[in-house]
Amino acid sequence: MAPHVVNDQGLNRPGLVGAGQDIERESFRIIDSEVGDHGFPRDQWPIVRRVIHTTGDFDFTRWMRIHPRAIREGCVALRAGRPIFADTRMVQVGLSPWRLNWFGNEVVTPVSRPESQKWAEEQGTTRSVAAFRHCSKQLDGSLIAIGNAPTALAEVCRMIRDEGLRPALVVGVPVGFVQAEESKDQLWSMDLQPSITVLGRKGGSAIAVAILHALFELANQERQ
Repeated sequence: MAPHVVNDQGLNRPGLVGAGQDIERESFRIIDSEVGDHGFPRDQWPIVRRVIHTTGDFDFTRWMRIHPRAIREGCVALRAGRPIFADTRMVQVGLSPWRLNWFGNEVVTPVSRPESQKWAEEQGTTRSVAAFRHCSKQLDGSLIAIGNAPTALAEVCRMIRDEGLRPALVVGVPVGFVQAEESKDQLWSMDLQPSITVLGRKGGSAIAVAILHALFELANQERQ
């Protein structure tokens, strides 16, 4: 069964009350009225809409890609309290604490560990790659959110392809001009791996956060 669609009408959420709720609802209404025929299924549209809300950029309707099982697998993992592994603290601090408290999800940033620089020097690679390699045994069944480091996304793709890594969902949206587009193409080419990405150069940690927030809302709506 497809996840229930969040309509964001009349929600009483901590951290978003009163005028803030009114502004968000009106923003969503404007987006819905202006976007036209976007072609996304009903369960996927809340993800794209929140990204547009975050960026003010309707181009994301052209470049976002959402695997058919991404919403379901992501919501199941969130409700099970699975951890979110992020490439930067920008993702970690951007996630609403009250949403994280809904299901008790921990946000882990492997690159923040002091040892990550030593691992990178020993392996002759970037800190992001070394950090994700080091915690690879913890990634099965988790959510992975990469908004800044294309090398980390490429490494996650390699581990999925070559080592049988099976995260519940990969949100891979690194921004930039070097390896960003290629790493997202790799992710989207993996037919069996549930993923959400943005093709091309656009992306960033704020996009990863927006996608996760939308998933939290969908997951919370399902249990009500």
